[in-house]
Amino acid sequence: MLVFILGILINIAGITTKFFTDDPGLYGLIARNMVESHNYANLMFQGVDWLDKPHFPFWVIAVSFKIFGINTVAYKLPALCFYFMSVIYTYKLAKKFYGVETALIAVLILLTAQHTIMSNTDVRAEPYIMGLLMGSVYHFYGLKEKFGLRDLLLGSLFAGCAVMTKGIYLLIPIGFAIIGDYIFKGDFKGLFQWRWLFAVALTAIFVLPEIYTLYTQFDLHPEKTVFHRKGVSGIKWFLWDSQFGRFNSTGYIKRDDGSYFFFLHTLLWAYAPWCFLFYASVFFTIKKMVSRIRMPEYVCISGAGVMLFIFSISAFQLPFYTNILFPLFSIITAVYVQNVISTNKGKFFKITQYIVTGLLIIAFIGLNFIFSPGRFLTFSAITLALGLLTWYIYKNGRSVYYSLFLFTCCVAVWLNAYFISVVYPVLLRYKPEVQASAYVNEHLADKPIIVICAIPNAFPFYIPRPIEVTSLSRLLAKPVDPNAVVLIDDNLVKQMDYQKVNYTVIKAFDDYPQENLTLPFILEKQRYKTLDHFYLVNILSVKKDKN
Repeated sequence: MLVFILGILINIAGITTKFFTDDPGLYGLIARNMVESHNYANLMFQGVDWLDKPHFPFWVIAVSFKIFGINTVAYKLPALCFYFMSVIYTYKLAKKFYGVETALIAVLILLTAQHTIMSNTDVRAEPYIMGLLMGSVYHFYGLKEKFGLRDLLLGSLFAGCAVMTKGIYLLIPIGFAIIGDYIFKGDFKGLFQWRWLFAVALTAIFVLPEIYTLYTQFDLHPEKTVFHRKGVSGIKWFLWDSQFGRFNSTGYIKRDDGSYFFFLHTLLWAYAPWCFLFYASVFFTIKKMVSRIRMPEYVCISGAGVMLFIFSISAFQLPFYTNILFPLFSIITAVYVQNVISTNKGKFFKITQYIVTGLLIIAFIGLNFIFSPGRFLTFSAITLALGLLTWYIYKNGRSVYYSLFLFTCCVAVWLNAYFISVVYPVLLRYKPEVQASAYVNEHLADKPIIVICAIPNAFPFYIPRPIEVTSLSRLLAKPVDPNAVVLIDDNLVKQMDYQKVNYTVIKAFDDYPQENLTLPFILEKQRYKTLDHFYLVNILSVKKDKN
């Protein structure tokens, strides 16, 4: 129970951590615009029509902003609710097929998967999808077993909301989870029952708000310029280009550096510390299927396998894509772990988990001394807690395999406690969008703010008043308000010096411009070499050439 509570707490612990990547700031600004403009139909960014993601997460965030105010916690809270919805449905689905103990193991695996915890701190759309996908799969399986209005309505509602979160492709893991179970159990007739026609029709009805809003914002206005083109159909983008066009690299947003093995090696860290057990679980599951050994369900392997295959062959790949499949991964893995614990046999399990946890501990002890040695007391406190918890687990564990499983969970909690208490706060020191906005709010609250450089969206999000976004040439084309504070970067410093602009620096901010941590940045003594800079300045005058 203690490990279970720690797993829950570590996923909540990052709720107050400010944005250190760009997407949360962008999504927050769009939802904030909904609240401030009272326009919940149009997605707008900096006064321009925005077409990249469907509406559902923005609607939910906007409701949270209305209730709790526009802040970091209000942005992350609804995503956490949907994430814990996925935890609940993971438990319910695993319990239905394998019993309470396997369900609890699945939940602990899901709670401690590395990229799950990271995504609950750096919130994008994935936590919403995890909850909606698992809810839909669970209720559609209930509908498969027996027709019931509750399962029909909830399964269709969650499927429709999932589509309005990330696109129509999310019907693939939901649909194939059920279809695969029918096929591998040899019940082909069940695929053609009337209940599934009702489910498809209801899902389409629940998606209509998205269709309507896209139609009124884009299809009714072919004169609008989107993706540097006119006549872009919002409905066509939603039904095809938003995901399938992206996967095929034929849509408006393209990326051509995909690899068939990208997610196989990405999962080594994203699904740590469970990845090797997951691969073993998939192997044994497929082996049973080939040997025609009947299993309680084929839902998880069908839904996760088909979607992972599509992700792997797509041209557009990002590490967090597979997060939405982690609940299904966790059930698959839990079946293998439960078998090891119940039989008290599992050499592969013991070897891999001692190696994985040992390497994680060694790596993060080393990281502490090169990344932020000044936070040694914090590191020592959470490491002491890990030591005491380990002693308690092995003293009271019913078997070495059960204790090793719980110990692995604790190591995952420990390293993420280090990330949340040490790594993210240090990283935020080098995020000028956060530091500059805090300085403006504290010291320049009555000054007009003008931005003439590219800066992550957290800067305007954390400033609770309008700011002007323009360019240097436009700014200098007219007299500059002497009270205005202008945000510039290193490149603009050179341009302003070249154009003989007279200005004073109010405050300078270090900038680590990347999202991923590189080795030079991790090394505290080398960190300065990776930094750019932003400046808040007052423009005093512009010297004009006499000729």
